[in-house]
Parts: sequence; structure tokens; C-alpha cells
Amino acid sequence: MLQRARTAVLAFALLALPGHGGATPASAAPKATAAASKPSTAAAEKWEGYWAKNRKECRYGDGPDSKTMIDLKNSENGKPAPLYDQYENHCRVDSHATKGNAITLKLTCFEFWDDYRAKKSPRHDTVTVTVLDRNNIRINGAAYIRCRK
Repeated sequence: MLQRARTAVLAFALLALPGHGGATPASAAPKATAAASKPSTAAAEKWEGYWAKNRKECRYGDGPDSKTMIDLKNSENGKPAPLYDQYENHCRVDSHATKGNAITLKLTCFEFWDDYRAKKSPRHDTVTVTVLDRNNIRINGAAYIRCRK
């Protein structure tokens, strides 16, 4: 379990580096297409991207923290696979709805990447993202800052 946790943390840390546009590295995440592994352009939605509760958590760290990635452009095996990812909380975005500056995400979540790939032991969740501005959002009421642009 510790190895899986380290892999997930490393996955996010690699993503936070400039030039890494895929949702997660091949070692941790579901297999992505070549198009998904190219560096991404600006997020389509203001609330997409890499977020954390503070600058310190935006940096690489081993262990649970608030780093969150929201990527509607993620794809797996050539098919769209929008992703909402946090420490030991790897979720497919089943749908999203916008009302004003609040976005409701309906998710199917898995604790481990192996479970995500196998679609084993899913749990359903709903997350509300409130856009404050380009660099600040709230996730279920908690303040988050953008880790990178």
C-alpha cells in the first residue's frame, strides 16, 4: 500500500512540472493515448488544472495532502475519460453541470490505480467546485489555489 501511495504522489508531482500534460504517468495511471500525453494547452474550463490548499502542497511531497487534478480532456485507449484525482481518490468524471459559478461533478472513484483500471470496488461521489477567479476555487467549500498555469 505504501508503494501505491508513493506512486500516486509521484504521479502528481510529475504532472506539476512544466511540460507534463498527460493526466498521469504510465506507471501509475490507466494507459493514455499519444494525444493525451502531449503537453496540454490552457485548460478549457477555469476550474480545470492542478490545485492545492497552499503553495507548499503544490510541491512534491510524500504522503497525503490536498493536491487535486481536474482534467476533462484526459483520454484512455482513445476514448474520453475525464479525471478528478486526489491522494488515494482516483475518479472518473461521469458528468458535470454548471449553475452560476458552481460546478457539480458526479464521480466514480477508486482508492487505488489498479482498482481504477479494473473498475473494481467503485464508490460514487459528488463534488462541488466553485470558481472564485482564474487562480482560486473552492472544492466542497474548502479554498484551493492553482498550482500551475
